[in-house]
Amino acid sequence: MPGHCVLVTGGGGGIGSALARRLVGRGDSVILVGRRAEPLESLAAELTPAAVAVPGDSGRVEDLERAVRAGLDRFGRIDGLAHCVGSILLKPIHLTSPAEFEQTLHTNLTTAFLACRAVLPEMRRAKAGSIVLVSTVAARQGLNNHDVIAAAKGAIEAMVRSAAITYARWNIRFNAVAPGMTQTSLSAPLLQNDAARQFSESLHPMGRIGQPDEIAAAIAFLLGPDAAWITGQTLGVDGGLGAGVAPPRVAVRS
Repeated sequence: MPGHCVLVTGGGGGIGSALARRLVGRGDSVILVGRRAEPLESLAAELTPAAVAVPGDSGRVEDLERAVRAGLDRFGRIDGLAHCVGSILLKPIHLTSPAEFEQTLHTNLTTAFLACRAVLPEMRRAKAGSIVLVSTVAARQGLNNHDVIAAAKGAIEAMVRSAAITYARWNIRFNAVAPGMTQTSLSAPLLQNDAARQFSESLHPMGRIGQPDEIAAAIAFLLGPDAAWITGQTLGVDGGLGAGVAPPRVAVRS
């Protein structure tokens, strides 16, 4: 296959599937990993022969190793990783149970560590690679009730900065994207009524919710050759929320 081969975890989700389509559209191939087999295999069939589906859990070492082997068997290389696995927990610390805290760290931070660990041996062998992890605007912009998810994603950004230095000697780049509220199945419960949606839109200076392909476009850029001199960075894709919470909108006279 021409182009690069990218392992996409969370490949059946909104951002992961948008990214897979975008990558294949530019000539790359993808290894799709996700817990739900049906959407994963349907997407792989749509993108064949440039995609292979490997149903599995990104929190399990053996599933990630199986995905890497499948990619090497099919495409002969692993050039990139886009880790699109995550969760949303909106609770203050005093209402968050220890089990919820551990689960949030596992889903967002541990899976990212394990995914990186799975692809790095092949990237080190090839002396090249690009890894993009997903953070959140809440890791830098204080937001009400985002205490635990901000901690988990803040750790993602710290790992990106350190790993960028560690692995630069092998020409392996580490970056992250930090989205604002994005229209996916994960965020759907938070946007289920007009009042909740309007409130979320009002926080973003651009006045709307992000779309999966807008996040995917940023990830694809960081994975690709146009970002060859970018490493250790977190790119905000948040409608301006990372710069500050929007003031109430008022009519402006021309």
